[in-house]
Amino acid sequence: MNLAIAFVKNENQVMYHDYSQSDESSRAQIFEIEELENRETDTIFIPTELLDNEEVLEKISKESKFTPVKPISSEELNIDLFETLKEDQAMVLTRKVTTTWVLQNNLNLLENLFENIHHLKALWPNDRTTFFEELWHLLKNNLGTKNLKLAYNHLQKAKKDTEKNQLIRVVIEGKKLPNPTENKELGDALFTNYQGQFTELFNIHSFDPETGKLVILGSINNSPIIIMAETHEITKLQQALLKSLFDGLQK
Repeated sequence: MNLAIAFVKNENQVMYHDYSQSDESSRAQIFEIEELENRETDTIFIPTELLDNEEVLEKISKESKFTPVKPISSEELNIDLFETLKEDQAMVLTRKVTTTWVLQNNLNLLENLFENIHHLKALWPNDRTTFFEELWHLLKNNLGTKNLKLAYNHLQKAKKDTEKNQLIRVVIEGKKLPNPTENKELGDALFTNYQGQFTELFNIHSFDPETGKLVILGSINNSPIIIMAETHEITKLQQALLKSLFDGLQK
């Protein structure tokens, strides 16, 4: 899995380390904090001395909805160490921070499970796209995914009385934000591949710890859904929480 991390250098700038770049000299970049909005980042490190800066916290708090943010002391990590951080070292740090962030999201979902279910169920009959976009966000934060793809069926209502409603395949995918598109070719291929395997409301079909590739097959009100992701792990707590969520989303 490609890795990209950021370190808040000062109240205006961050250093961004993109380990997918083959040229080591181009891996570390410095840019304005606001640019984080346009970047896909696995972890953001912020020096503890900047935690009292309200302007910085306001900027970083926007990213904390999508990305783990870790306050860190200069003894643990500073800008010089960050600039020379090797990929394996960065991976260890990132996994540790992500694990803590995901656990906190899991506990938050556990505490607010019924509120989340009630909110999503209200969206289901009236705004199917928003339903799946919000489900995408919930899955991303509670699985700690790098890439997340949902494939589902959607009934497109006829625009004219002489036309019929049409069943279409929709795929929502993204790393940081969901991007829903009608994709018949990919949707048909995915549903054909897993045909006859939607026997449970929520089922971990497969997970490869080495590649991090995860496939979940589920169903909401008899409508099948395919979830494909890249993540570090899938815990018993995550499985139990998401199964409870899918159980609660049924009519």
